[in-house]
Amino acid sequence: MAQACDLIDRSDIDQKANQIVDISGWPIYGDYEVFPEGARDKSLRISPNPSPYSFCLSGHRYLFKEAIKSARNPGQPRHPDQYWAELIAFRIGRLMGLTLPPVFIAIDSSREEPGTISEWFMDYPQSKDERYSAGGDFMQRHISEYDRQKGRQHNLSKILALGRRLAQRNQLTHDWQSYWGFCLCFDALIGNTDRHQENWGVIWSSDDSRARFTPYFDNGTSLGHELQSKKMQNMMHNPHEFDAYLTRGKHQMRWSKNAPNRLPLIEGVASYCSRYPKVKPALIESLSGWKEEALETILQSFTRFDIPQPFTQQRAEFVAYLTLKRRERLLRALEN
Repeated sequence: MAQACDLIDRSDIDQKANQIVDISGWPIYGDYEVFPEGARDKSLRISPNPSPYSFCLSGHRYLFKEAIKSARNPGQPRHPDQYWAELIAFRIGRLMGLTLPPVFIAIDSSREEPGTISEWFMDYPQSKDERYSAGGDFMQRHISEYDRQKGRQHNLSKILALGRRLAQRNQLTHDWQSYWGFCLCFDALIGNTDRHQENWGVIWSSDDSRARFTPYFDNGTSLGHELQSKKMQNMMHNPHEFDAYLTRGKHQMRWSKNAPNRLPLIEGVASYCSRYPKVKPALIESLSGWKEEALETILQSFTRFDIPQPFTQQRAEFVAYLTLKRRERLLRALEN
């Protein structure tokens, strides 16, 4: 499968319920006590040596993310258990055969603040010198008066032009058509509506001769994280309400700068494959290559973590229902 993945092999890692990572004593990396990107409070930390658990890399950077805080009630989370979506998205990506930065459940015990730590996708042991360029840097250079705050001009056509140009120059180390096809498919499956210009980028070699798109990161605005208990219950018993929810889902990009609307999550994948048909068989294989029970087992394991804002049985059942219904519709759209 053609992906951008110079991550080291982490396919065998697993976190048990009794292995919640306490980052309260982890050093802050540089000046990143408050990480500047995104809506959720974040801090960039360094795993100690020795690391607390075998799945954490000693001396490596990890981004600790909390739940989105409420504007009306400062300091209080708006969606208190949203941090689970980041972990579940990582595990769903693994089911699809994708290489994503590993994510683990964590807590800052000094504040009793739960969250996740996401493994930094660069600077692994023995890796070469590289530099990271955010997608927003590219969009700003190539679109006049690009609004980086709101990203309304964020569009797939311009992004694909970058992939095509890098490939023509023989700089890109992987297939750009497959990369973006899998990105759209993964986001549609988890319902990620936040693949904005800061949530993708390019990693360059030190001499700029080689480049690759980043692994898919920052995937937590997904999986119905914003839905409360009563809403989840209603949607599982009301097909019309559930259908309306799926229909409203949009990618955080348009097909072209002047397109009137953002790409629909599921239909956007089918549209992409109609333009790049060689990608379709791999997407179908990635979606259909795992059983329902595999997802349900993963979700049930998360209900056993003893942490503030736990992952409830109701949410486990809803996320399974939501994800499997999305997979069903994605496969139908791709196979027709």
